[in-house]
Amino acid sequence: MPIDAQALTIQIGARTLLNPTDFHVTKGDKIGLVGRNGAGKTTLTRVITGDMLPAGGSVRVSGGLGYLPQDTHAADPEQSVIDRIMSARDIASIVSRIRKAEKEMTDPDPDIMTKAMNRYDKAMQDFEKAGGYSVQSEAISMATSLGLPQEVMQQALGTLSGGQRRRIELARILFSDADTLILDEPTNHLDADSIIWLRNYLKRFEGGFLVISHSTELLDEVVNKVWHLDAQLAKIDMYS
Repeated sequence: MPIDAQALTIQIGARTLLNPTDFHVTKGDKIGLVGRNGAGKTTLTRVITGDMLPAGGSVRVSGGLGYLPQDTHAADPEQSVIDRIMSARDIASIVSRIRKAEKEMTDPDPDIMTKAMNRYDKAMQDFEKAGGYSVQSEAISMATSLGLPQEVMQQALGTLSGGQRRRIELARILFSDADTLILDEPTNHLDADSIIWLRNYLKRFEGGFLVISHSTELLDEVVNKVWHLDAQLAKIDMYS
């Protein structure tokens, strides 16, 4: 099972958010996680993904996991939008070699520049062999479907708004081909067309996912199970 929790217990200070609970998320599970504000929905996702430690029990994750937290912070503000999205796949190491060679090709030392040009040529050959251009087109298509203009693809992340950076992170996670998704309020900062696109994407998604959303329309259309986190009893009520 992609996500398997055994006797999972969550506490924040003296408050218990979740008493010992077993649950799992497997392929085809499309779960909406609901509960009042402050019940601990976001905290639960952070424990599942390893961002926080549980008070007890365990969570085992197998396969690729894509996680969109509520607050997204890009690691490198100088990284371009397209490179950030493509970093979700194995081709990212080739892109990194290309970018490094590009910088060194501007070195005034002719020996360094020549070696950099040779490395650049080799990296570009590897990029083409790996289907880099079609992969890049796929990444751009996904980003534009989420409301990012094509002209920002080469811009540095640090030049963009918080809403744009969140859409970039959502595009990156969906582009990753992860087996399981955990999405915390994925419709935030999306326009109506982008929400429709996301809804259709999640309907077609063949893996499992756990989504927190204030959009009842999204949940009504894409989930096949509902987990209600009961703040008073610190338990999860599960409905199919």
